[in-house]
Amino acid sequence: MSDTAVILECREVRSSYPDGTQALTDVSFSMREGERVALIGPNGAGKSTLLRALIGVQPSEGDIHVDGIRLTTKTLRDIRTRVGLIFQNPDDQLFSPTIEEDVGFGPAAMGLSREEVRERVRAALEDVGLSAAGRNPLHLSFGERRLAAIAAVLSMRPALLAMDEPTSNLDPAHRRRLIRWLRKRESETILLATHDLDMVAETCDRVILLSRRVAADGSARDILTDTDLLAEHGLEPPLGMQGIEFR
Repeated sequence: MSDTAVILECREVRSSYPDGTQALTDVSFSMREGERVALIGPNGAGKSTLLRALIGVQPSEGDIHVDGIRLTTKTLRDIRTRVGLIFQNPDDQLFSPTIEEDVGFGPAAMGLSREEVRERVRAALEDVGLSAAGRNPLHLSFGERRLAAIAAVLSMRPALLAMDEPTSNLDPAHRRRLIRWLRKRESETILLATHDLDMVAETCDRVILLSRRVAADGSARDILTDTDLLAEHGLEPPLGMQGIEFR
């Protein structure tokens, strides 16, 4: 892993909420190509804030580099083609009359040909196992809309796939489907912000415990079995810990 490229580097990233409350304090870490990293922490730890900061939606200070490019106002467009952020609520990303148009929106905005856009839409929908290209997002279940939102990001082929609470509000079948899908992404760089520690144990190599700053950073096994550390931050070990085979 040490010979692979650094895809994400955060150096002393700081951010505040509109009321002045500090959301992130000197957050520093890096991710290499092919890593699957979970951001965990209690409510208000700054997980979602950090993900939004990666694409410039959340104002921040410090340095953020994605795929070798520093985040600035001038590079914002490039950064957003390299970070595929999947929001917690898929309805924040689905706005077109059909799923096909939603999934094709990003590649079309990148200036790709119609043929390439169609191919990317087909490949992305096939990747997530969704055969609903011509349907209106409003007619899909929540789990199907989550898959459509993932496909919309995959069609842009980002260097970093970032997901905010990917299993929230999913029924057990769709949650299991998503976990299986994540386990297959062996070569992709993925950053998950989540409270679902059982999902983390099954899908991630590394865990960063966030509490407005990086409180711990280590292997999934080491962090998720450290009951004292988790308890200190209001977390509990995964319920299925004894049945989990760590990656």
